[in-house]
Amino acid sequence: MSTQLKLKKRLTRDTLTLPLNILKGYVDRDDKEGLFGFFSSLANEDEVFVHDKHWLELLVNWMPEGGVALTESAKWFKLAGRVSDLDVEKEGNFTLSPYQVDLIWQRLVNPQFKLDRLPPPFIGFVQDFQDVTGRHFPEEEPDGEDKPE
Repeated sequence: MSTQLKLKKRLTRDTLTLPLNILKGYVDRDDKEGLFGFFSSLANEDEVFVHDKHWLELLVNWMPEGGVALTESAKWFKLAGRVSDLDVEKEGNFTLSPYQVDLIWQRLVNPQFKLDRLPPPFIGFVQDFQDVTGRHFPEEEPDGEDKPE
């Protein structure tokens, strides 16, 4: 049975996600004023959002130190293509097969998968993934134990 993961644009206070093609466009054109204008406009924004596509790409594209065999990477190809096609301007449901849910979960619990920091939008994405899949980290506090008596 497939899983519907609701993709969101999540408020971020300390992280800016910039697609490489936007930055590359400014650099290729040697457009310093355009690049400055782009970043200046962001500095004036009260709220900046990061789309869940960013977190999916992080998971899909991650490689352990030393890399992996192509046969190991191949199981991600279909999901990587679908994630690549996502529009960062649109929120909505993203269908995951049971196989893809398991791929993502195995990546999340892989002891080699490490992040320098855990931005709140990523934590929110992981919690939403857990909610729709019913998966929980073994180290996680069980549900209901944080409720006052």
